[in-house]
Amino acid sequence: MKTTTKACPLTLQKIYNPAFASAGECTITKKSSRHIGSTLRSLLITSCLQFPILCHALDVDPGDYTPMPAGTKLGLVYLQHAERDDFFLNGDRLSDKYKLDSDVAILRGVRYQDIAGHLTNIQLLLPFGHLSAGEDIDALGSESGMADPILANAIWINKEPSLSRALAITQYLFLPLGEYDKDNLMNLGENRWKYVFQGGYMHGLSNDIIIDLVADVTFFGDNDDYTPADLTLEQDPQYQVQGFIRHKVGEKAAIHVGYSRLWGGETEVDGVRLGDESNQEKMLAGGSYFVTPRTQLLATFGRDISVESGFKEESRLNLRLLHVF
Repeated sequence: MKTTTKACPLTLQKIYNPAFASAGECTITKKSSRHIGSTLRSLLITSCLQFPILCHALDVDPGDYTPMPAGTKLGLVYLQHAERDDFFLNGDRLSDKYKLDSDVAILRGVRYQDIAGHLTNIQLLLPFGHLSAGEDIDALGSESGMADPILANAIWINKEPSLSRALAITQYLFLPLGEYDKDNLMNLGENRWKYVFQGGYMHGLSNDIIIDLVADVTFFGDNDDYTPADLTLEQDPQYQVQGFIRHKVGEKAAIHVGYSRLWGGETEVDGVRLGDESNQEKMLAGGSYFVTPRTQLLATFGRDISVESGFKEESRLNLRLLHVF
């Protein structure tokens, strides 16, 4: 069920004027340049508010590309909490009082099987979330509900379990079924299709030390119902690389450190390029423990170390509960 709390109606209808930003041309005068800058800034903030919680939806955990025997079923529950205070525009901090917190829960089911001699799996992810704004943007209130469901499948190109080595690719399809209201600046659904192509490689350096490397590209459909002004949102492909080094501590526990870089994904609203490429870097650290032979608890703490445009995460805590059926 969707719940919404608002203190005032903030919309782009009052700030967006196509006369200043038509597709393919933009005439700037001294009198209009200040208005254009304000308009672009408002569009950029709106764009970042629309998609704050799922920008890390495809952040991987160490060991995600470990091949499992055919017939194995996994049930996973993710809990994620993130806090943001700083907002950046083209590398400059626009404000340190744009508080935006998010809480996300994701239910994930995975089933492994052999197809034509290749190990594959099918996956379904159901994300739910809560967004809460504060300080200088507290008028936005809060938003809760279901985000866009995700269908996925992976196929292993090569696997050597005895050496902790594997190479696989995964495809993700985001379905535009999440909670979305064009009159809200904050939404959990994106009202557009998304496709992600991801490759992952796992390499054991020894019996106790393993490296995980993952890279992906995201392609975005258009949102033709963007903001109360019924604008069209387009977005360039976005790229991400992630890496972990994990160290096994005995039979049940492991610790890990990681790095993530996200770039690309500049948005365009009715022909106006916002210049909002992500260029985001993050450091992560955590550990995992098998509380039973079939149940693992994993925790990862992370924070952004640099952001070009958009919100900077001061802290993020990811918890994952995995059970093997």
